[in-house]
Amino acid sequence: MTSLSPEALFQRSRVYAQGWNAARAWLLKDHAAKAKAVANPYTSEPQQSRWAEGYAGALENRSPSRRDTKGAA
Repeated sequence: MTSLSPEALFQRSRVYAQGWNAARAWLLKDHAAKAKAVANPYTSEPQQSRWAEGYAGALENRSPSRRDTKGAA
């Protein structure tokens, strides 16, 4: 595995966040499943995969009640 510069790591985190934000926006509109293919603005790697990871991460965490109910009595 090669080391990435701090700038490259920051850029990858921004791409991930863009995917996350796109999924969250689409979830609010109930279009998430259909939107993924057309929403990813990246056509080359590693940005395309990183954006998709962010998108998937937002979909996996779409239920905030999961965290809120764990400690509830």
